[in-house]
Amino acid sequence: MLTTKFIPAAAVALATCGAGTALAADTLDARLVGAWKIVSVYDEFADGSRRDTWGAGAQGLAVFTPGGQFSAIIVGRDRPARAGGVPSEPVGPAIAYAGIYSVDEATHTFTTSVWHSTFPQWHGQTLVRTIETLEDDHLKVRAAPITDAAGRQFVPHLELDRVK
Repeated sequence: MLTTKFIPAAAVALATCGAGTALAADTLDARLVGAWKIVSVYDEFADGSRRDTWGAGAQGLAVFTPGGQFSAIIVGRDRPARAGGVPSEPVGPAIAYAGIYSVDEATHTFTTSVWHSTFPQWHGQTLVRTIETLEDDHLKVRAAPITDAAGRQFVPHLELDRVK
């Protein structure tokens, strides 16, 4: 009799666990985890015009760990070598930063708390990014609007593909 009641109960429990795992894997948080290669980086102005701040063909990588850490790097593609240069003195457009992140499923955003950055203004800052698209292995992200030195407001955009 005990066996008869136990087997259906065990089957229900296993099915529920499996469904919970599937639901957890479908969250933005779970889908964001991994390494992402930059496909496109651009700034978009209110009039729809775009600027390649990092130059055409910028490269980079963003990594999100299951434990909530992240790191990101963006590097301009055609940067000339500097004679006698050392790695601690980068040439041309480049930024790297790292810290921790969290995802807000309701607002489709992720927030990074920056521990270290090649851009000192970001040290200790909290940056919020909106996930415009996260489908299969493609991710589109936009940052909060920024005003440039000329007083023009623009929105930075990033498109990435999952590294396989």
